[in-house]
Amino acid sequence: MLKDFRCGTCTRLLARVGGFTELQIKCPRCGTLNHARATSPERSPESDMTAARAAPHSSLQ
Repeated sequence: MLKDFRCGTCTRLLARVGGFTELQIKCPRCGTLNHARATSPERSPESDMTAARAAPHSSLQ
């Protein structure tokens, strides 16, 4: 079963994931670095996901 992974700042859909141990995606809309990881490798990542977000990254141009 796939689960939606959305940006923690702007809620844009970033991915649909089925299973992972660690996932890190930068949002193309707002620049927030979204990070999620399974709390335990023996458990289902979909049910034990912890999410954290970092501050948006500014472009250096």
